[in-house]
Amino acid sequence: MFISVKKTVYFLALAVFLTACGGAPKTSEEAGDVKQASVESQMYVVDLENSVINWEGAKITQTVHHGIVKLSEGNFHIKDGELEAANFVIDMNSIEDHDLTEETGKYKLEGHLKSADFFQVEDYPVARLEITDVQQADEDSDATHIIKGNLTIKDITNGITFPAMVTMAENMLEAAARFEINRNEWGVIWGGTKTDQSIKDMLQNNLIKDLIVFEVNLIAHSE
Repeated sequence: MFISVKKTVYFLALAVFLTACGGAPKTSEEAGDVKQASVESQMYVVDLENSVINWEGAKITQTVHHGIVKLSEGNFHIKDGELEAANFVIDMNSIEDHDLTEETGKYKLEGHLKSADFFQVEDYPVARLEITDVQQADEDSDATHIIKGNLTIKDITNGITFPAMVTMAENMLEAAARFEINRNEWGVIWGGTKTDQSIKDMLQNNLIKDLIVFEVNLIAHSE
């Protein structure tokens, strides 16, 4: 059956509109006061070479992209054997895609993610995660801690909460966590902002799922 281009565009726009109306769940919270390390605490410095942050994003067509972004600095503060404070700086210029090759658009995607359409790294070269609260997880949990923190991307700071596995042995600390954010809440929007979006930008933006998944695996050593 023949379907006109006009009808195809109409149905695409309708699908995008319905997807946008469904919306992704809110993932941010009110930012809190950053926990300050006490003088008595011991600092563990993140091993930048052996630590990694994995990311995953997808289109509503189920096309999934994944890769890494690197830390430029990070540290944990331990007092009496317990995690007291932590803060991390993320190098947004280090965004890499790992599912594509040069021939299939790897560098094009990386450039686009760094552009003003998304993370705008020329103006916002770093993101930050600063811990605001640390609680012990339930005994039957797969995590050791429930962590609250302030996540800053593009100079927008929101609070987030996530479970984490933190273990220590001798002079080494390992931490692993997984969390999701709704990119719209940090201004990661195709076209810059909702108010500046053209119709084309809106359609493109709504073809991308709102949730970005981060998996963090960190190794740190005591000074």
